Amino acid sequence: MSLKIPIAHDFSCPWCYVAIFQMERLKREFDVEFEWVGYELWPVELERPVFEPRREIPNRPPVPSRLDLMLAAEDLEVPKIERPKNMGTHNVHLATEFAREHGLEETFAIEAYRAHWERGEDIDEIEFLADLGSRIGLGPLAMRESIEAEQFAERVIHFDAPAYKTGIFNVPTFTIEGNRYAEQPYRVLQRAVAEAVGA
Repeated sequence: MSLKIPIAHDFSCPWCYVAIFQMERLKREFDVEFEWVGYELWPVELERPVFEPRREIPNRPPVPSRLDLMLAAEDLEVPKIERPKNMGTHNVHLATEFAREHGLEETFAIEAYRAHWERGEDIDEIEFLADLGSRIGLGPLAMRESIEAEQFAERVIHFDAPAYKTGIFNVPTFTIEGNRYAEQPYRVLQRAVAEAVGA
């Protein structure tokens, strides 16, 4: 029987884009499957912070960010393309839940991640989601109606306080045999899964 691993994720998060490659590696190495749990990082009720650009200091060498170090550890790059600014993710989470009802949530979620991070698509637009669904065998009209009716809204968990109550403080978070692993490199996840399956 496959080890089921819940993963808390949000489509706007570059760390979660990295996680889809980690998941693929874990599936190749172990008998595992993933339960995609939608966490909305920027629901409408949460005010977005304003980030000031970092002040440049003359002669200061570039310092890698935590994300830069993660990408280096995974031997990955996030494509350097223009993406929508301040994109919401409420609708794409609702669409993923609709896809779950048809056993296609993982296929849909991965396609949505690639569309945003590799092609710069606004993946929260309902028409885009209906078209994406149709390409993997989901009815576009039913998809659109489900999103507009907020059919599965109760399944999508909002940051900050509701997420914190579930023990999720960062995305992605993998829950492996009751232990949470947030924003971790592959070797940490690999070791945790190996211990869980007795490999």
